[in-house]
Amino acid sequence: MRVLLGVTVASLILIFSTSSAALGLKDCKLNESDAEDSRIEHLWGGALDTTQTHARRAYVLAYDQDNLVPKWAAWHAIKDYRDTPKRKSRWKAFRTDPELPDVKDEDYVGWFDSDQNFARGHIVPYFVSGGDRDNDGMDAEYESNLRVEDEDDACTVFEINALSNIAPQFHTRFNGQPGVWWLLETDVRSMLDDGREFQIFAGTVFLDGVEVQKIGDQTLSRSEWRIGVPHGFFKVIVDPMREEAVGFLFDHAGDLEKGCNIGEPGVEWPSACIVRIQDIEAATGLKFFRKFNNAKKLRLHQSSTKQTWFNWMNTED
Repeated sequence: MRVLLGVTVASLILIFSTSSAALGLKDCKLNESDAEDSRIEHLWGGALDTTQTHARRAYVLAYDQDNLVPKWAAWHAIKDYRDTPKRKSRWKAFRTDPELPDVKDEDYVGWFDSDQNFARGHIVPYFVSGGDRDNDGMDAEYESNLRVEDEDDACTVFEINALSNIAPQFHTRFNGQPGVWWLLETDVRSMLDDGREFQIFAGTVFLDGVEVQKIGDQTLSRSEWRIGVPHGFFKVIVDPMREEAVGFLFDHAGDLEKGCNIGEPGVEWPSACIVRIQDIEAATGLKFFRKFNNAKKLRLHQSSTKQTWFNWMNTED
């Protein structure tokens, strides 16, 4: 065995594999230059409000500190980002965000199996956490054994699974099959696999003056639960090549004036949840595409119709 500066090659391999195994979100913070690159890639048309943003490799996040869930997130989605690790071992673990550390995994334990059936609902979905984003010929994992291959791309996956990117969502009725949130994500996956490109915004809706249900660690008293269950969720999907956008507004708790009530039997497909972009702005106080000129902004707003969505779904190019 050769010795390099007093350290054997075997020791170097062990050190590397140990450091990769111990890799966590604390090791993933972007430098300011890379954070700015992330904002350029993901914030298509600008930030949605003046809330502080947190740049990650695969998305940009604005956080709701009152309810400990994402306020909104923005991300760029292409086919290459669909090359994700299998959701096993380290790749399925939810992690506390050291930058936004108030939520722990135990805060969600037991809620899935409760009468409420709350899932840990990703705002930015796992299915766009992949790809060789730093263009070094490696991606997050070795497919043969699921160990870390590239630490930077592994951080992309860990950031998607950060609890700062999670909100409580009804699972069977919404987040899981055959819920309309799940169906919409499935439709987007299919279009990405066909080579489409999207800029996507999504987030939570909390109504002023309406009580917010709180969840948390069930070993603690109710008064200590701090995670708010959103009254609603929204998603705006933009095709930047066509300069078209389609907005979806989901009434998660039966409180919203607009959007689809996920508890109604007739809400079977995402198209039932399409609304005007203005309706999402009214429900959230956010403003989309603020950096664009009025003509482009108007074109994007006017394209949010069921017909646009049906055209997208039926187009092969």
